[in-house]
Amino acid sequence: MALGSEDAVLHSSNSTYTPVSGSLGADPEALPGLDCPGPGLPRPQDRFNGAYVIFFCLGIGSLLPWNFFVTAKEYWAFKLRNCSSPATGNSPEDTDIMNYFESYLAVASTVPALLCLVVNFLLVNRIPVRVRVLASLTVTLAIFVVMTVLVKVDTSSWRHGFFAITIVCMVIVSGSSTIFSSSVYGLTGTFPMRNAQALMSGTI
Repeated sequence: MALGSEDAVLHSSNSTYTPVSGSLGADPEALPGLDCPGPGLPRPQDRFNGAYVIFFCLGIGSLLPWNFFVTAKEYWAFKLRNCSSPATGNSPEDTDIMNYFESYLAVASTVPALLCLVVNFLLVNRIPVRVRVLASLTVTLAIFVVMTVLVKVDTSSWRHGFFAITIVCMVIVSGSSTIFSSSVYGLTGTFPMRNAQALMSGTI
């Protein structure tokens, strides 16, 4: 059955395009996810699984900042109590800040994450994904430079100040990590499904 010139135009949810060969047959090398894939969009080859490895590393980096904060329990107990005493956690001199530090940390990470997720959704079409990813990584790196410097600083005389700086850093890291992870998850929509699998495997 012959098709007219108007019938040769393919309509998808994203655009209207005309196939190169004029045929409506599906091309096995076309990008997945399109309603009517056309042979004009060939799937690039992932040599040496480079894209898969990159997305796997991005998945690891999306949760790595949070893991750094929540797993250093003895460090936080030592810094918030006294730099010259062991972090046993059983002394009556322990402050409420140290006892409820994990609760403060959870609130400081959850609330900014929710707000930044909404902001990222509103600005997804206004700010390029490259800018969002690079900016969030730069902010996270700057925060960890600050936290690394504070490791060598004696904070026994200003525990409340150190606590405030830590919470502020956690708020910033949580927001930047949320923007980073949501942007990267959106980016995987333009890649084959195996790259999304690599990203999710990296977050486990």
